[in-house]
Amino acid sequence: MYFATRLGIITLSDLFRDVGAGGALVTGADFSITLFEEVEDGYLVGFAARGSMLARALRAILCLDPWQRRWIPAERAWWISQDAITLLARHLPSLGETLEAWRRRPDDLAAYIAGGTWNARPRRVIILPPEVAAAYDRLGLTPGADESAVCAARRGLARAHHPDSGGEHGTMVAINTATDTVKAWLEHRR
Repeated sequence: MYFATRLGIITLSDLFRDVGAGGALVTGADFSITLFEEVEDGYLVGFAARGSMLARALRAILCLDPWQRRWIPAERAWWISQDAITLLARHLPSLGETLEAWRRRPDDLAAYIAGGTWNARPRRVIILPPEVAAAYDRLGLTPGADESAVCAARRGLARAHHPDSGGEHGTMVAINTATDTVKAWLEHRR
């Protein structure tokens, strides 16, 4: 069985891992959750299913609005928006159990004390425009780095590549363009 998406043809084996693969967080007879992680504006959820549960899980996901779900091939998991996760949990009881356990987990007080700011649930960025990812790469940073890291990377690269210190003009233009691209994207996200 397969269906077409804007990513091309995706088979069910691409969407769901084999139940025998192990590593499940919550397991039922024919359904298990292999990945559950909070990410930017939603949750990353990986499933393993077989039999009628495979069809039920796929139907529940595909019934969500397109902006509430997205298949992330690199993660082999679904991104589910924050507003849709409880709706999906009503249709998939194992997901409901995982979500409830995740909500009851203790917050990281040590990180608060060390950092001075409250970020009890750090999130990673998974949906990044290609030009922003390329700009982060050009600056030598991991995607999602904050503005201060971007400025520090630009200063370090400028010291090495500025035309006044023997660098090339084109390289410096690329560094400045990458910095501007990332800063504009970070500003837009706020």
